[in-house]
Amino acid sequence: MRIAKIIIKGFQQFENFHLDLEDPETGLPPDKVCFIGPNATGKTTLLNLILVLLHDIGSSVPHPKIVDKPFFAVKIHDGTRKFFACANLMITNQVYYDHLVEQSEEWQRFVIDQTQQEVSENFCADYLIDNNSVPRLTDVRDLIIEVTADQRMHLENDPPATSLNDALKLFKNFPVHHGVSISSAARFWDLLIYHIKKRESDKLQYLDDPKNEKKSVEEVKAAFEKSNPEILPEIGKLWNRVLEKAGLEFDVEAAQIPVQLNENLQAFVKIKASGKQLRYNELSSGIRNYIFRLGHIRALYFQRKIERGFLLVDEPENSLYPDILYGLVDDYLSIIENTQLFMATHNPIIAAQFKPHERIHLDFDDRGFVTATHGVTPIGDDPNDLLIKDFHVRSVYGKEGIQNWERFLELRRLIPETSDTIRKQQLIDEYLKIGNAYNFDPDEIHEKV
Repeated sequence: MRIAKIIIKGFQQFENFHLDLEDPETGLPPDKVCFIGPNATGKTTLLNLILVLLHDIGSSVPHPKIVDKPFFAVKIHDGTRKFFACANLMITNQVYYDHLVEQSEEWQRFVIDQTQQEVSENFCADYLIDNNSVPRLTDVRDLIIEVTADQRMHLENDPPATSLNDALKLFKNFPVHHGVSISSAARFWDLLIYHIKKRESDKLQYLDDPKNEKKSVEEVKAAFEKSNPEILPEIGKLWNRVLEKAGLEFDVEAAQIPVQLNENLQAFVKIKASGKQLRYNELSSGIRNYIFRLGHIRALYFQRKIERGFLLVDEPENSLYPDILYGLVDDYLSIIENTQLFMATHNPIIAAQFKPHERIHLDFDDRGFVTATHGVTPIGDDPNDLLIKDFHVRSVYGKEGIQNWERFLELRRLIPETSDTIRKQQLIDEYLKIGNAYNFDPDEIHEKV
């Protein structure tokens, strides 16, 4: 399942907002989307609206009159089926239309025409879809994850406070919707304990399976181990890609597994050189928040077959050094499956990891309402190019850099005009000094400033 189009009419700064996400070459919705743009243009609002709609999708269908301002709709591709899920943002229920509704004059007048404000009592009734034919995201194969721009910098409890008793509740109810942040670290710890205990239970069942009675115990155990990895070593592999840059690693072998209902999982990071264990709050805020985000998401996908997933991440760059940012999107993509990824970011290094049609720049028009345009720079391009061409930043230089650039261009003009040999050499020396210091290229005048 993928979102292919977003339409908002008459909501906050979204007056007549239309965003087509389909790949211009294939016509398919993207696997990943990146929202960029100035503050207050609604990047986080878009993520929140998508979450609300996904949460309620497949709910009971009210009278079509629900299609009224403030109006929110998304076009969804679900396998071979395409449909619109629509909602009045003042009402919780939704209504659904076949994607061919876009051909309807009534749809065109209300959704496309900025002057059309009202709809008939039976708006586009010929295209209505019964809610029973719309997939509800309530299955064990469904997963919706919200990763917020975390404001909390430290764990309230270190390690996160939970118990075996709390973790065992996941055996009865494994939610579809999950919030991921430092604030929800205890839920991450619950997942780790749950996977440990589930594996123990699955192993006992596997050993007792009549199909294995003719095999030796060693053969049965080996077969189980091969297809049932342990969660903590898997988390260790994921975390150590980040931790090793700081000379750290996840101390898997020293982890203490809870046995009594009131016991908690004890697991820490250690310094590789000395073996000294560190509490998580001793790590830098950026690294701690990042590994907890990745670990929590990895645990949600671990040993599960997700068929319809959505991952929405707000400001993933917070407190992270650039060397981590260059591989950030791949880090997220490596731990999800069958999932559409939405990110909102101010960072050009992250935005450069998306294709042009996946990169959406939000901005204000002359009336103060939000518009959307697709990116133009290729995936993997120099982040400075993105700042100029996609983020529409006037210059990548600070005040002093611009002053030196202007002096550099002035020197380029003055040198051939100067006849005095000594003065000419002084100008050449100054020209080379500025050029080498800033790596200026005169041919880049239109891109630099």
